[in-house]
Amino acid sequence: MGKVISIANQKGGVGKTTTTINLGAALVRENKKVLIIDLDEQSNTSIGLGLKRELIDKTSYDVLTLQASINESIVTTSVNNLIVLPASSKLCNVEKIMYTDPLCYKRLYNALNDVKDDYDYILLDCPPSLGLIVDNALYASDSVIIPVECEFFAYDALTQMAHKIRESQKIKKTDGLNLTIEGVLLTKFDNRNLIGYKIKEKVIKMFPKKTFQTVINKSSQVQEAPMYGKSVIEFSYNSRGSKEYRELAKEILKNNEA
Repeated sequence: MGKVISIANQKGGVGKTTTTINLGAALVRENKKVLIIDLDEQSNTSIGLGLKRELIDKTSYDVLTLQASINESIVTTSVNNLIVLPASSKLCNVEKIMYTDPLCYKRLYNALNDVKDDYDYILLDCPPSLGLIVDNALYASDSVIIPVECEFFAYDALTQMAHKIRESQKIKKTDGLNLTIEGVLLTKFDNRNLIGYKIKEKVIKMFPKKTFQTVINKSSQVQEAPMYGKSVIEFSYNSRGSKEYRELAKEILKNNEA
């Protein structure tokens, strides 16, 4: 059965989408079959994987509004064994639709039950919010990766995200389900900037056993790859960013085997 991992942080611009795309591609390099679910109305993950908005039919919006199953909505990518459930701008209205359903936070969990056995890993790219879409993602997940940009405001948001995870853990526990923190991932690290080292130190102090050893440094190749609808691993395999995301995948696999 596939492991479901949310990539979540209510702060925007911390590297959620970049991590989802490149971690997915790195896991495929480790002979894993991966489904990526784009839950952000901006659809950046979908576009970053080479999909064209005008050619997308069914999306995660249709799954969350119970109009389609995941298998009816998934799309293959240029990378073998990397599948995506794309997003849509209609997701901006999905919370209004779900709000009247007291069990709406279970919709994605229920939908995933039909496909979990088909994948080794299912990665959920969450929007920068703490709303019902994130509630769905966290309830559906076995664990959470929290990307934290190495700057103060991103670090400050970490406490809010940790609180949200604790709330979801309590809800899941009542249903006999678990949610763990897979790890806190430091992103956009600049070794020329002292603040980056200070933030790294603070994050490790807050999550001494849950901060990934792998750190994602600032990289022009990582920034450029989505322009071509590719992960940095496809775009520039030997680049620093590619190596770091491949190291992250190996670290996660090692931790899951322990």
